[in-house]
Amino acid sequence: MSSAIPPRLRPSTLRTRLVLWYLAMLGLALSALAGVVLAAQARALYRELDAALAVQAEQLAVERQSALLSIDPRQALLEDPPPALTPVSIRQASGEEIFRASAFPDLDWAGRGAAAVAAREAVRLLTVSDARGATFRLATWLVRRPGTAPLAVQVAASTGPIREAQGRLAIGLAFFVIIVLAVASFGGNLIVRRALAPVDAVVGRVERIQAGQLQDRLEVPTGSEEVDRLVATLNRMLDRIEASVRAARRFAGDASHELQTPLAALRGALEICLRQGQSPIDGRVPTTDLLAEVDHLSALIRDLRFLALAEAGQMVERPEPVDLAALAAECAEIAQALAEEKAIRVGLWLTACPVVVGSPTLLRRVVLNLLENALRYSAAATQVTLSVGTAKGQAMLSVLDHGCGIETADLPHIFEPFYRADPARARDSGGTGLGLAIINEIVRLHGGQVRVSSTPKRGSTFVVYLPARPAASPSIPSIKTA
Repeated sequence: MSSAIPPRLRPSTLRTRLVLWYLAMLGLALSALAGVVLAAQARALYRELDAALAVQAEQLAVERQSALLSIDPRQALLEDPPPALTPVSIRQASGEEIFRASAFPDLDWAGRGAAAVAAREAVRLLTVSDARGATFRLATWLVRRPGTAPLAVQVAASTGPIREAQGRLAIGLAFFVIIVLAVASFGGNLIVRRALAPVDAVVGRVERIQAGQLQDRLEVPTGSEEVDRLVATLNRMLDRIEASVRAARRFAGDASHELQTPLAALRGALEICLRQGQSPIDGRVPTTDLLAEVDHLSALIRDLRFLALAEAGQMVERPEPVDLAALAAECAEIAQALAEEKAIRVGLWLTACPVVVGSPTLLRRVVLNLLENALRYSAAATQVTLSVGTAKGQAMLSVLDHGCGIETADLPHIFEPFYRADPARARDSGGTGLGLAIINEIVRLHGGQVRVSSTPKRGSTFVVYLPARPAASPSIPSIKTA
């Protein structure tokens, strides 16, 4: 219904809509009540009219009984007719009219036929119309005649007075409805205004919260359960917005700091070349260091773009089945080659062969990043264990190291970009500071989650849970140690 209303005619405020809906519902209720009253009055008036007609027909039959029981009732009625103002008609049982008073209406063709049928079948009451279209109620009373067919005494009365009474009542009810709606519009506006006052207060409070004051919260006493839920929802939304803004500001600060170091090194080297008129080819400029800074800067920019695409959900375009056990074995071999410098052993423990759906490239990056992170912070001659299995219908991949561990206070933040828990995780150890954040986003894109447990100075365990589907081959527990 509302779609058929032109947009410019639709009320723009909730207050106006509530008042209009209130008036519409009240108007419908009052209209229904008026219809019931009109129908009840019409039923009562018609019942009274029918009763009066039946009594009048019976009285006429009694008063003219001698004429009606005579051998020639037609002649007898002509000699002693009923009162002139009495709308009466006398018919034989066959329906033929033998007498009609001047006050009896001139019925139309359908009305005459209905009157004849009423005389033949003894229909007590019916509605007929005259030649001008006016409606009448017709009452029929049969007079039994010994030894011959009965006669039907029919008395008619116009229904015009009933329609006039109905019209007057309808006009009165219409005025009543209009007055009630006018009063209700005023009262409804006051009620809606008071009902929406807490909402206005909440809106005003929200408008006063600026971008630099996101720590403020709504403390509006509403006294309404619904509005209190709205306030609680808005406060939770402000919590999320504040956390997002803080994370964005921290991310911007950390990114600028990470970018500043290689750019400062490059600028310093180029300034030396310009002042002394030298070229990096002369050997006095640390070309290797410059290339390292350029590589670090390129890796940082690449990881930033990768993280942005992952957060936007634009990485997994064509998911396909991935054998997580085979992927882990491949990554373990690569990690073992990287671990030889520190004499670290990379062990592979397979308790199941789960199959997940996603991007093999991205999942390989998750496993390699976790292994590289474990190797980076593990002491020499220790072991890093990569495990694959299932848990509660999910694929599970874990990486256990025996490195420096992570403090309990730092665990909730390690997946934030550029977060480094301690000097052991400083920039000098390598990496861009985005590895764990990228891992978290990739796993989230695959419908999984990453959990971490750690004990300072004893090591950490990263566990990845991914939705699994039945493997093509049965799971056979096995252990493989490189």
